[in-house]
Amino acid sequence: MSWTGRLQCTAVVKDGRTVIFDTYNEGALKLMRPVYLDSAHPTLYLVHVGGGYVNGDRYEINMKLESHARLMVTTQAATKVYKTPYAPVWQYTQFSLGDESVLEYFPDPLIAYEQARFIQETVVHVTSRSTFVYGEIITPGWSESGQLFRYDWIRSKLKVYQDEAFVLFDHLYLDSRQHLTSMLQLGGYTHVGSLVALSPFITKEVLEQFNQFMEEMPREVCCGFSAAAVPGFSVRILAYETSAIEAIFQRIHQFIRHQCGEKAPVCWRKY
Repeated sequence: MSWTGRLQCTAVVKDGRTVIFDTYNEGALKLMRPVYLDSAHPTLYLVHVGGGYVNGDRYEINMKLESHARLMVTTQAATKVYKTPYAPVWQYTQFSLGDESVLEYFPDPLIAYEQARFIQETVVHVTSRSTFVYGEIITPGWSESGQLFRYDWIRSKLKVYQDEAFVLFDHLYLDSRQHLTSMLQLGGYTHVGSLVALSPFITKEVLEQFNQFMEEMPREVCCGFSAAAVPGFSVRILAYETSAIEAIFQRIHQFIRHQCGEKAPVCWRKY
């Protein structure tokens, strides 16, 4: 199988801090040198050097965190999916988290332009003592006619296994042919945010706090959450603009970090 871009990396703990043990990349996906926003663990920035995904592109990302490793990962810029007249773009991502490891993964928004088709599958393996926080935003891109939702469809699947048991499945399918802005679809909203947090620190008491926390969200967005089958929750947000979802993501992210003993807010230093 040929790939448009592949990327692999492994994070380990050495002398009390997380370091990148090995990395490999080919094609259009690159990994920038780690940045230590926190002296104990690195932040990684994924880069697509081609400027955007196009017809038939295939990408694969594999990241492994050994026990006690901690990693924050984001992208350098939004992922843009352009026309795919003959074959959809396909992206497969796999994360493997060792015992008591922590992965915080917040890529920039996915922007799907006119006639774009995109398939994404993300598979995560965690243990009962590891922490996984994942957020993604999907937005409609600009079209020459000025109309929204000119992309064809987007399919995103997230599968999580905890100690080899299948514990979470999130399947989001956005098809512009099915009147996305109508009721039982996006209800007039245009942007979709999804966030999943799994951690042994998210106890029943924390979920009760989070329920109150969610009641304080802005009225111009629509958001809700569900408790997961294991300690954790998933959140879905509908909004009219990316910045509204990003602001809520930051608040939720900080809430989770606080539960995990981290007091300082995250600053990705991208803009």
